[in-house]
Amino acid sequence: MRVLTASARFGHSDCERIVDGALAQPVLAVTSLAYVAAGLVVLGWSMRWRSPLAWAAAIVLVAVGVGSFAFHGPQPSWAKPAHDLPIIAAGVVYAAVLARSRRPRWRSVWAPAAGVFAVGLAAYAAGRSGSPLCRPDSLWQYHGAWHVLTAVAAVWAATALDIPRRPAARRR
Repeated sequence: MRVLTASARFGHSDCERIVDGALAQPVLAVTSLAYVAAGLVVLGWSMRWRSPLAWAAAIVLVAVGVGSFAFHGPQPSWAKPAHDLPIIAAGVVYAAVLARSRRPRWRSVWAPAAGVFAVGLAAYAAGRSGSPLCRPDSLWQYHGAWHVLTAVAAVWAATALDIPRRPAARRR
């Protein structure tokens, strides 16, 4: 494998060595797909709940996954905005989810989601290229753990939408 210079490609601060191939950062590209899986879970809920906000959460999660895969994988010229813009959109959607959730949901939903997110944030910090824990050639990538943990936190937080767990009964 030929190693490319960091300035030639995206993701140079994410620890995993950038290589020449179909996926510039293979571990990070694959772990990015956790967001797509998370989005599909929330999409399934949104169809049962008939909630525009759950639908929006699902769409932004899938977009984050696709954008992150493009950024860490094949790295087309449009990968940077495809990576960054859905993350901003996810922040906006989840702020709306937070604003809409009822207070009793805080302990059961938001506290665990925030805890998982906090562990993910620690993994993000550990996974920076300047970190003493950075191992560019390892299959274990802390930034990849960030992808998986924040996808889990996003699914957990999506349950804060105050929507019944069962679809509404049909009226006769």
